[in-house]
Amino acid sequence: MIRFFSLFLACISTVFGANIEKVSVQLDWKYQFEYAGYVAAKEKGYYREAGLDVELREYREGTDVIADVLSRKSTYGIYNSSIVVDKGRIQPIVLMATYLQHSPLVFITQKGIENPADLIGKTIMGTNNEFKHSSLSLLLSHFNVTSTNSRFINQTFSIDPFVRHEVDAMSAYRSNQLYELDRLKIAYEIIDPLEYGFVVNAGNLFTSHQEAVEHSERGQKFIDATNRGWKYALEHSDEIIDILKRKYGVKKSYEALRYESKVIKKLMMTDLYKIGETNGELSLRLFKQLLYAGIIQDDQKLGQFLFQDVVKSSKNTFQLSRAERSYLLQKKKITMCVDPEWYPLEAIREGKHIGIASDIMKSFESKIGIPIELIQTSTWSESLLKAENRQCDILSLAAKTPEREKYLSFTSTYLAVPLVMVTTMEKPFTENIHTLNGKKVGVVKGYATFERLKRLYPSLNIVEVESISDGLKKVENGHIYGYIDNLVVTSSYIQKEYTGSLKVSSRLEEKDELHVAVRKDEPILNEIFEKLVIGLDDLTLQKSYNRWASTIEQVAWIDRAVIGKIVFVIFLFLVAFIWRYVLLKRYNSRLLEISITDKLTGLYNRQKIDEKLNEEQRKVNRYRDYYCSIMMIDVDFFKNINDTLGHQEGDSVLRKLAEVMKKSLRETDAIGRWGGEEFIVILPHTSLGEAEKVADHLRKCVSEYSFASIGFVTISIGVGEFIYDEEVHECVKRVDAALYKAKESGRNRVISSLHV
Repeated sequence: MIRFFSLFLACISTVFGANIEKVSVQLDWKYQFEYAGYVAAKEKGYYREAGLDVELREYREGTDVIADVLSRKSTYGIYNSSIVVDKGRIQPIVLMATYLQHSPLVFITQKGIENPADLIGKTIMGTNNEFKHSSLSLLLSHFNVTSTNSRFINQTFSIDPFVRHEVDAMSAYRSNQLYELDRLKIAYEIIDPLEYGFVVNAGNLFTSHQEAVEHSERGQKFIDATNRGWKYALEHSDEIIDILKRKYGVKKSYEALRYESKVIKKLMMTDLYKIGETNGELSLRLFKQLLYAGIIQDDQKLGQFLFQDVVKSSKNTFQLSRAERSYLLQKKKITMCVDPEWYPLEAIREGKHIGIASDIMKSFESKIGIPIELIQTSTWSESLLKAENRQCDILSLAAKTPEREKYLSFTSTYLAVPLVMVTTMEKPFTENIHTLNGKKVGVVKGYATFERLKRLYPSLNIVEVESISDGLKKVENGHIYGYIDNLVVTSSYIQKEYTGSLKVSSRLEEKDELHVAVRKDEPILNEIFEKLVIGLDDLTLQKSYNRWASTIEQVAWIDRAVIGKIVFVIFLFLVAFIWRYVLLKRYNSRLLEISITDKLTGLYNRQKIDEKLNEEQRKVNRYRDYYCSIMMIDVDFFKNINDTLGHQEGDSVLRKLAEVMKKSLRETDAIGRWGGEEFIVILPHTSLGEAEKVADHLRKCVSEYSFASIGFVTISIGVGEFIYDEEVHECVKRVDAALYKAKESGRNRVISSLHV
């Protein structure tokens, strides 16, 4: 009976579990109360009730939260700004919820470093994500603090490097590190992005556009369950703190977590905002600030980025009414006339419609479900005549005129292109074509531009030409002064057929505003195309532009004297550039050296040694016959030296010891300062037995060296060998244990990790 009941429960579990969806959340920090809402939603079963199996992924060194979510490696992510900027471009994230209405992310700095400009040349600790995608990165970018002129190192998630003055600044949360620093009575300054105009919120839950659109219901369930989790966490903070300590391995004290929970609650501002409420106005304000500061490129648009807006927009895709579907069913096909010679906007080549408009029409055709059939013509005038005689249902690209409105209806504008004038190369650049009194200027017969230009520029002699090719040939042959058309078309023809003979010599204020023109006796057809045009997205247009258009616009003609001056200026610029390049190369080489060198001893610093350790472990993993060992070295009774003779004398001992090690070891051995009076040596191509001999030789050399005003000092050494497929930190841990045993055993000796 019991066995049957267990089997029954298993079956029930399987049936209901089949509807559970697996999702993941990439955190941007280590577990702490900042993620209490997510932990509560998971532990109290809110996610499971919503049909979600949620994996919370703790931040690890090197994690790029934004990249992971945009590549869909993670379903959702946490980020400290509602706008993500990378190399001046806005990243396409979708903001789902905001839990901290004010960001707690700041830089804590050593005393005396009071503003962002002071960070140039300093050592700054933070995560890769913070350096690339946070309010701190925006602050650094604004004040030109870069990895070239400063030193960025990975976040250790500990205040120890700051306390030991190994870093000048570190990223911190007001809810976390400040508590520890205050408790230890460590002096510090705070640089807050908020004080420099970077008003951002934090604890933002985001996803990719694709995930938001394809799984909008799942996203909403996740938001609702997380909001429930936060409500529970705020009301039962001690319970969640206990869970964080017991199940999630949080090492912070209960007191520190309680402090954090109070700060987090203040930052959530639940008296003014609903839990998880997003603030579009704040994001728009931030966008304008970033744009003004030059951090966002001018061509960038914020667009739709809030989850609800994106989902709503995706559901408002092209939809036909019953009457429209019935109309198309009876219509069976739509006939289309085009301009046969208006490339790259459109043209007819070998009986096919090509150009930007052809791409747009194909996208429309795929949505309405019936074919759009090309009616071939040889001129634009012929296309207009066929449209007037109802021989074609639509014109793919047409400008609106009073004459055409007698027999055509027009959709909203979907292309607007500047008008320009083309002349021969020797003609001067013309600021205002009003000054070209009586000059003959050509326009294609039947173009709406003809009547408009005659009205706007009565002093010009506007003449009709058969086509753009006809007009440009007449300009080249001197039959007319210039030819007016839109920039995209004229530039394309100049590049392909008239390079060196024709140029764009004037840009008009007017634009070609182009629509789909639909036969006036079929209003339902016009309604359908109006929907299609309104639903046309910028991405589709941009892709088509990139595919067909290549624009070169020339400016005023320059005489030879001016050219000579320009060439001379360019020459001076090149000389200055080359000289600056040489200086920068030297400067960068020096910066690189500084970035990997311990200031006191001139040996490798911790960052460089970490790189070397990882390199050697990879070699050991790859080549089975490769050996590498390391030595951990500690100066015996060094504290006594500092206490009795002072830190200056202690520093002198460390510098001299570095010199002794350099002389005693091979050039291929990497020597670094591990911290304080501890050193580390990496011995490539060296087995454990050989390393023990090297270590003993070094120990003797040091013990026999006489230090000025101190006499003799000794060192203790732990030795170990890299093991295949072992984590680097495990190897270091073994060797460090050997060093500890050497010190415990009486100091001035070498102990192998095999004997620990």
